[in-house]
Amino acid sequence: MIVSTEQAIIIFNKLPAAMQSFYFHPLYVINDAVYKKDLRPIFFAQEDNGNIYYHAFHLGRVPGTAYYDIQSAYGYGGPLFSGEQSFISECIRNYKKWCFNQKVIVEFIRFHPLLNNYLNYYGEVKENRQTVNIDLTTQKELLDQFSTRVRTAIRKAQKENVRISMLKSNANIQQFIDMYTSLMTKKNAGDDYFFNKEYFVELLQNNAVYLVNAENNLGEVIGAAIFFIYGHIAEYHLSTSNTEGREKNVTNLLIYEFAEYARKLNIQSLYLGGGTDGSISNSLLFFKRGFSKQDAPFFIGNYKHDRTIYEEYKSEYIKKNPQKEQFILFYR
Repeated sequence: MIVSTEQAIIIFNKLPAAMQSFYFHPLYVINDAVYKKDLRPIFFAQEDNGNIYYHAFHLGRVPGTAYYDIQSAYGYGGPLFSGEQSFISECIRNYKKWCFNQKVIVEFIRFHPLLNNYLNYYGEVKENRQTVNIDLTTQKELLDQFSTRVRTAIRKAQKENVRISMLKSNANIQQFIDMYTSLMTKKNAGDDYFFNKEYFVELLQNNAVYLVNAENNLGEVIGAAIFFIYGHIAEYHLSTSNTEGREKNVTNLLIYEFAEYARKLNIQSLYLGGGTDGSISNSLLFFKRGFSKQDAPFFIGNYKHDRTIYEEYKSEYIKKNPQKEQFILFYR
């Protein structure tokens, strides 16, 4: 059933901590729609005698049609459930019926690598790429998990007297926005990597969201990163640095310092994510693998609620846009 934000938060928080990630939290799903046009956050959730079914997503109009689609918020999504199979199966039937009544023709899901919520999904599932996470439960020093390359980078930043702070003042937020936008522009990043000011301001109001800053010996911010902590998982969301910050390897230090912080809170993992594509030689994946040898596969999934309409629309669209054929939401 469709529930309010308040009800969704209550149900989400009743899930086992091992099944929680801030990417699924109702407030994150709402916040992620701030910078996106014509997407509406929806919460399909139900609780009954300890049985829980929770699915948070964005509902959007398929361009030029009377139909709709469903997709995960930026990062990860998909159904989370706990309890008896009969309850879960009934929730899935009700969800599909709701989608049919709402003229939803397709959904696209990005499953979370540490939650394994791709298991028992009712649609098609495909492995997309590898991701990396740091084990925070080990008794060893965290630095011992890191590669020589990463340890050297951290020590360089420390020798440069880079100071780490966790501040979310208006000035810190604006510095992050300016630095992040500048970096993404220089990299010619895709639209998915750009966010408006309202997105950052609202996101950072949440207690589960941390803004970690790296400052030089003059007190100037030369790099920063946004992390989440919820349930048993800490997560690396976005980061940026200027030229000085990159020369001093501040991102390495930011990740290390936050890993140590999360470890003291008895968090089990710091999830770093994967590369910018599925290549095993991707430079971002190479950077992250310097922190840990623990890989977890990232899966994507889809379900065509009205396959006939979907295939007809795709057939016509691909005639003019053949480069989009491989995508589920080929029109976006």
